[in-house]
Amino acid sequence: MEDVREHYVLKFPEAELPDEVLAPISYVTLAAEHLPQVHDILHRSFWTGIDVSDSLQYGPQQATIVAMYKRLVVGCAFLSSPQETYITYLAVRAGWDNAQIATSMLYHLITRNPNKDITLHVSANNPAMLLYNRFGFKAEEFIVGFYDAYLDPQSRASKNAFRLRLRR
Repeated sequence: MEDVREHYVLKFPEAELPDEVLAPISYVTLAAEHLPQVHDILHRSFWTGIDVSDSLQYGPQQATIVAMYKRLVVGCAFLSSPQETYITYLAVRAGWDNAQIATSMLYHLITRNPNKDITLHVSANNPAMLLYNRFGFKAEEFIVGFYDAYLDPQSRASKNAFRLRLRR
């Protein structure tokens, strides 16, 4: 927000800066109006072509978390379904990295699905591995080339992945 305010002052030097009203980050279930922002975050965080619209069809209250700052989507997390409990995506908007949003979304997914194992794949060099370890996820398998079909050949992200599981 600081960048936005500075840009506003540069563009409108004579204008008075409007008062900023701070708000908490809220965690809600995915709704149709979130989809454009969610798709943008997922595209920027992972790869193009991700579409999570089908998440609205199956138990979104158990399988989706959207982090909101006012009307801005600042993070999202998805399970493949309430039955399978595989984390397909967990992403935070750039610039919101140190606000504990990923931690809160992961906590909500876990608590909304009690007594169920939760699995995911994570790139071998992804710092999110530390987050998953804090929650008790354990590596069960190392898969060479897991992300070959998705990542750009120039990407710094490892194409190898760990399959992690939280046993409950």
